[in-house]
Amino acid sequence: MADLIDSVADLIDVRDRDGLEATLARIAFELAGGRTLVFWRVYRRGERAFLRQRIVLPSTLEGGGFDEGDEVPVAAAAEPLRLAFQSRAITRWRDRPGDPAGCVFPVFGGTDLLGLLEIELGSDLDRERIALVSGMLRVYRSHLAALEYADTDELTGLANRRTFDDQFNRIVLAETHRRDGTRIDDGKDARAHLAVADIDFFKQVNDRFGHPYGDEVLVLFAGLMRASFREGDRLFRFGGEEFVVLMSNCGVDDALIAFERFRAAVEAFQFPQVGRVTVSIGVTSLQPGDAGSAAFGRADQALYAAKHRGRNRVLLYDSLDISPALESRRPQAADVELF
Repeated sequence: MADLIDSVADLIDVRDRDGLEATLARIAFELAGGRTLVFWRVYRRGERAFLRQRIVLPSTLEGGGFDEGDEVPVAAAAEPLRLAFQSRAITRWRDRPGDPAGCVFPVFGGTDLLGLLEIELGSDLDRERIALVSGMLRVYRSHLAALEYADTDELTGLANRRTFDDQFNRIVLAETHRRDGTRIDDGKDARAHLAVADIDFFKQVNDRFGHPYGDEVLVLFAGLMRASFREGDRLFRFGGEEFVVLMSNCGVDDALIAFERFRAAVEAFQFPQVGRVTVSIGVTSLQPGDAGSAAFGRADQALYAAKHRGRNRVLLYDSLDISPALESRRPQAADVELF
């Protein structure tokens, strides 16, 4: 009983989704007495659903620990995974008598199916162990809901500003370890990037049409962000009409293509009553040991440069010739209409 209470405490001590998944996988592996465990994260693009191998235990296995494997369409996945996905219920399997048994547990966040826990066993999983794993999944579900309530912008459903530092530090730490002090060619090699996006002349939208329509623009703008970026990219609303994107494992050229695609999607979208709006975006590439405030400041300067040069554009800080005027960055009250 003491071990079970410790497991619950370990789970609710974690405050981010990646850490929660890793802790959940370890606890489920121990409670089930499994030989191996794979955590599959569920992704959706349009009407199609995919599985991506996220965690493998024990970590002594090839690819153990965190392992962002290739996406597998659910339709092409192993039968137990397909059945668990379709039924949203625990699915057991054993190919032949004497073979290892297995069990797939669906992992939920609210009513959404977030992932699948695939556990291979030396023998059938008894009811007591099924109940223990199922109970831990309910604790995970409740804790995730509480975290998302605290960490989510109420209007748009994006992450809020209070979550930024933790997500940023995780990305920079991974970036620092990956580079290991070696020189990287920015044009070719994958790295992480931060962008600050600001809706142009948003104050005029609120003044002309009223705040309810302004709020609708923000909600639809957030939807365009979700549709334009990858599942693993971190999207934030910092407040008002200011949004932030953290993109990892992407070459700078590909990142700029993604930000330009988003800018064009906003420009082409017909917002109800309001019509067309545009967005200006400042981008910077992250460095090993970067601080969130420093990276945000660089992207913010690029954003100001984009506003200064006519708005409705994407500018990369790293390629700008930053003048003293832009170094001072923030306009005075008389200049606030720039934004």
